[in-house]
Amino acid sequence: MEIVDPRGRTEEPQSPAMAARIAHRTDPLRLGFLVNERTRNQGPDFYGYSLAIEVALRSRFELSDVVRTCKPLLSRPAEPAELEELRYVQGVVNGLAK
Repeated sequence: MEIVDPRGRTEEPQSPAMAARIAHRTDPLRLGFLVNERTRNQGPDFYGYSLAIEVALRSRFELSDVVRTCKPLLSRPAEPAELEELRYVQGVVNGLAK
């Protein structure tokens, strides 16, 4: 799994650092979303936002697959099974709508 630096730099990362932003690619990408809250009864919902983000990214990149997984509790780290679902994607968007 590669962690993408949201600041958008594309140069080689220095150790330790976040991974460089994905540069121009010709092959389709597999994208993952890690949603920090499974359900919300009211207010903003990141799962819903992730659907809109997917549409926007599909207009810019060829996506072969999109994987969504939700953490059961906001305050806990992602479980190994959730991370395993994201193992083979090229990028992960992690978020919470507040």
